[in-house]
Amino acid sequence: MQSWNKKMWWALVIPCAFMALTACSSSNSSDDTSSAAAATEATDATEVAAATNSNLSAEEMLEQADAEALGNPFFYGRAIYLRGEMNDYSVQRPYRLRQFEDKVYCTIAPLRSDWAPYRFKFADAQWTTGTNFGFAVPPAVMREGSGKAQLNPNSRFEELRYEPTVDGLYRFCIEYNEQNVPYATVTRLEDGKLTTMDELIKREVSQVVATPATIVATTTAATTTTTTTTSNTEAAE
Repeated sequence: MQSWNKKMWWALVIPCAFMALTACSSSNSSDDTSSAAAATEATDATEVAAATNSNLSAEEMLEQADAEALGNPFFYGRAIYLRGEMNDYSVQRPYRLRQFEDKVYCTIAPLRSDWAPYRFKFADAQWTTGTNFGFAVPPAVMREGSGKAQLNPNSRFEELRYEPTVDGLYRFCIEYNEQNVPYATVTRLEDGKLTTMDELIKREVSQVVATPATIVATTTAATTTTTTTTSNTEAAE
């Protein structure tokens, strides 16, 4: 009798267990499929976003960087410019600070070593108190490798100075630290190491002022023309 009961028990339990396992497997398979689909959708969304960003035109990228700079609460909605002896203290779009990364706002300018030092400040178009950045601690004479200079956004006549030792393009920035204290940095840009934003601003700057490369090319061309003219004159004589 006991033998029969055991057989009946196995006959009932095994099919039930098999059905339970099948149901569980189907459920897990469904969950795996849903997870895979969700992961695929997330990946697709990321790729679309990346593609959208990469499809921005140069003008759109600059406008976006302009908007991000204006969003800095310490700029009070004002456009801030590099204003100094490299641009006659004028307000020009290529010298407008753009956001390069979080709490870092920059532009670039061509400098010549034989015109050093360059006096400069960062300010809005009206030299408004609160966005008129001069040095906070004198003498604020900056050179390559000299580090950052603390800024005073309520300055009056406190101009910084930078002394380039090499002709080239230089990135001028306002950087905020964790305590939101502004500092000025100046970095010489090396060929082949320009960021996308550097390249875009460089193109803008070259439309309003001659870069060192342009100056060299123009000087070389002028020298060649003068030499050719002199040679022709001598030949005619």
